[in-house]
Amino acid sequence: MTTHTLPKADIDAVPVDQLHTRLGFDTPLAYPPSSLKKPLTQWNMETDDSPIFRYIYRHAAPSRHLEFGTWLGTGATYCLEESPATVWTINLPDGEARSDGTAAYPASVIAPDDRPAWLRDGPFATRLGKTPSDVRGLVGLYYHKKGFSHRVCQILCDSRQWDTAQYPPGFFDTALVDGGHAHEIVTSDTQKTLPLVRPGGVVMWHDYCPDPHVNSQCPCTVGVVTAIADLYDTLRPQLADLFWVKPSWILVGIKARTS
Repeated sequence: MTTHTLPKADIDAVPVDQLHTRLGFDTPLAYPPSSLKKPLTQWNMETDDSPIFRYIYRHAAPSRHLEFGTWLGTGATYCLEESPATVWTINLPDGEARSDGTAAYPASVIAPDDRPAWLRDGPFATRLGKTPSDVRGLVGLYYHKKGFSHRVCQILCDSRQWDTAQYPPGFFDTALVDGGHAHEIVTSDTQKTLPLVRPGGVVMWHDYCPDPHVNSQCPCTVGVVTAIADLYDTLRPQLADLFWVKPSWILVGIKARTS
């Protein structure tokens, strides 16, 4: 497998305890020491990246947030709980399938207590390993359960076909690119995101990690890393800052005041 890595001089690695300085926030992030001891190949968004996402949303306090990749709504819920934002979030309507046709994200990953009645009883209960968890009826499950539906604009489509013409430039304060991980999809989502984020706004990419060992062990990072590398020359002039939060699977960009 061929991987593209970005020169360290071009994308800084910012230690998580210095994140507040780089973002201009007064309060440092109280990051869990247990995550600092954990190999990046064993990283988990809900445990290890969520404190970073929550911290950024809490201090950036967006009014409008854009997200590629809803799935069960975990990431959207972080933003909804930590800020006053209305969230626009995009997901495939019928889920993502593997090359063999099986569900990429089977419903068996949903904790029993979080499963809706139709998934606990009847025929679906016996097919949890084959039933997708990223389809209509389950997309955004967690933000629905927490009562945030009124603050979410759920978009169900292939993000490559999403028409951005109805949104003015700079409409969003923050954005997270965390949908499909293929190079083509990350490229498309990134190109659609940048014009829609206001000057000074925050853009984040999940599943970005420049560590070659992570790339060899965790294929989902490869498309993100290579897409950013290939977009770098057009991406960088649009951003006042671009850096990887170390340790994490998060890349952060600050939209330039003029571009």
